Amino acid sequence: MPSRDDGAVDVRRRFGGGPVTGALSAAVVVVVVTALLFVVRDAAYRATASGAVALPSVVGGFFEVVGELGLVVLAGVAAVLTWRARSQGLQHLAVAVVAAVATVTAYVLSEVVKGFVREERPCRTLSVHTVATCPAPGDWAWPSNHATIAGALATAIVILAPVWWRLAVPLTLAVGASRVLTGAHYWHDVLAGLAVGVFVVWFGTWALAPAAHRLLQRSVVAGPPGWRRVVGQGYVPRYADADVPGEGADHDAEPLEPPGETDED
Repeated sequence: MPSRDDGAVDVRRRFGGGPVTGALSAAVVVVVVTALLFVVRDAAYRATASGAVALPSVVGGFFEVVGELGLVVLAGVAAVLTWRARSQGLQHLAVAVVAAVATVTAYVLSEVVKGFVREERPCRTLSVHTVATCPAPGDWAWPSNHATIAGALATAIVILAPVWWRLAVPLTLAVGASRVLTGAHYWHDVLAGLAVGVFVVWFGTWALAPAAHRLLQRSVVAGPPGWRRVVGQGYVPRYADADVPGEGADHDAEPLEPPGETDED
């Protein structure tokens, strides 16, 4: 009996050997840039928001659409890739499920932080005409929820299908920039939100995907045939030969006999 879960090791390999490489440097860069943007936050916000207002109204409307529609597109791509993971084996499905949970966690975390920090929106504290209507009082600014969700979804997409970075990364940056251009946030709000989304999903998925993979393997062994179909695994008779995987079975999964039973064939 193997002493470790080889499948879990394969899950970790999806992250290029682990996310800790360069993590400290990335965190330092994010902290420094956020601090610099905080120092010049008023001037940077005035220049951006005022510049957006000076553009034709159709451009301002485009900024607003990008901020909302961009999240819809990112969520749609992530959903499609998650569904596709069902047909790619339990390793892929485990990563997809944990990435989805981590995305929700990043959003909840950003909401909790906003409630503690309670930073007022710049469109309320500064006398600047903005493209969009200022959010209601009590809707705090730091960090940006839109940027957090966009960063989290983009990270999940890149983890599931790295080739999609060509769409996910530019669209995420556009969503973040639109929040300042329309007057809803400072630049440091957006950068902080992106950092929360990216780091929570990346590190969370890396840490929990192996455990999720093991749980899925066990659920396939002990669960009913209907559950196997839900997770994209073809039905395998309860006492089938473990050397002959069923249709659509995960070839990296553990043998499919019930615990404690052996194949007498």
